Amino acid sequence: VCVGNISRSPMMQAVLQQQLGAAFLVESAGMSRELAGRPANHRSVACMKERGIDLSGHVSRWIGDLDLDQYRWIVCVGHDEADKVRSAPGAGSASVLVANEHQGGIPDPYELGPAGYRDCLVLLDRVMPHIAQRISAAADHARPQGDQRTP
Repeated sequence: VCVGNISRSPMMQAVLQQQLGAAFLVESAGMSRELAGRPANHRSVACMKERGIDLSGHVSRWIGDLDLDQYRWIVCVGHDEADKVRSAPGAGSASVLVANEHQGGIPDPYELGPAGYRDCLVLLDRVMPHIAQRISAAADHARPQGDQRTP
């Protein structure tokens, strides 16, 4: 979750999906209702295209349109977003995390040009494996003993 679901969260979604693999469904959303329905920022699209990931079909979503009861984990780009998610209807059953929590989250590259988006991706590459490991470990722990199926 980020502010508009047009820059950081689509990138974070793609990186986390790569880390977790097909056994998990990773989605993204934003806090801003006004930005819902928009494509990913062209800089996010270009940055991820360099990585071989296509964000051109991304359409931003407002978190208020989601049934948060359906999500086990919600990963936010910052503490402000996490606080708002925690107070949203239905979010009580989800574990809400902040990516790069101890350094204040994932800075917004929106005003920083292409280099800012590349820096954002470098940071996501550094912190999302830790988030993925935490989610995977919890999913493994939640499986009944002897059950080898993926969640």
